[in-house]
Amino acid sequence: MSLTCKGFDLIIVIGSLLSRVNTASVEKMQACMQEGAKLIYLFTMEDPVFTPKSHFFSRYEVGSEEGVLALLAKALLADKSVSFELKEYFESLDEGYLSAESNVGEEEIEEIQALYAKSKGTLLWLGDDVLTHPRAQNCLRLAHAIEAHTQAIVFGGDKTRVDTHLLEPVAPLKSFDGTVVYTCKKKENENAVLIGSAQFKVAAKIENNALVTVSLCDEVYACTFVQDDSVKGTIALLPTEAASKRYPYGVAKIVKAGER
Repeated sequence: MSLTCKGFDLIIVIGSLLSRVNTASVEKMQACMQEGAKLIYLFTMEDPVFTPKSHFFSRYEVGSEEGVLALLAKALLADKSVSFELKEYFESLDEGYLSAESNVGEEEIEEIQALYAKSKGTLLWLGDDVLTHPRAQNCLRLAHAIEAHTQAIVFGGDKTRVDTHLLEPVAPLKSFDGTVVYTCKKKENENAVLIGSAQFKVAAKIENNALVTVSLCDEVYACTFVQDDSVKGTIALLPTEAASKRYPYGVAKIVKAGER
């Protein structure tokens, strides 16, 4: 799906480290922002480039994209005429559980609702974290339920394969305990590095510029840990040559080179 940003005054991004997505679509989105479109950015960590440019930013927990989309769909369709089945679906949502586990609370949802209410055209951008999520199909159903009843347009995923009538209950949100690593696209001429905060360094018990091995999803990466204060929180970035089709987050085993 090609992206045109004409007519959008609000962009809601879910599940994308935008500064690592070097595509024409991101450039078009930036152009749309320069023309006045506001950005609502929902992600697991602060993006050093796009978070400061966002009108509203909220950090959700790793793995909770499906829960976030369910909360968002219920909020944006609250005053819309929807089917009895969809109304029942939203009434059955355990909002307290989803809010607590995803870290997207009532105040955040109300802020998004207020911005959305003023919008005449909204782009709902689904990033790769949504499209590779274990529950990707239900995430897409929730997003397209929004599109079907509002002026929002979904960008990301194959619309022809989405049947919003097959909505499933949100699965229990998985916990990611330990040293969490996010695989992302490698920048040009970037070395083999693991990029993290001082907080991550302490949690992983490693030092800046240390040679380490990262064991993740049956793969082992040899790299240098680089402390970067622009990376906030306890998730480290692991740039790779090619973007994987699997969900990019994982709990990794990190050891100094030569150790076991």
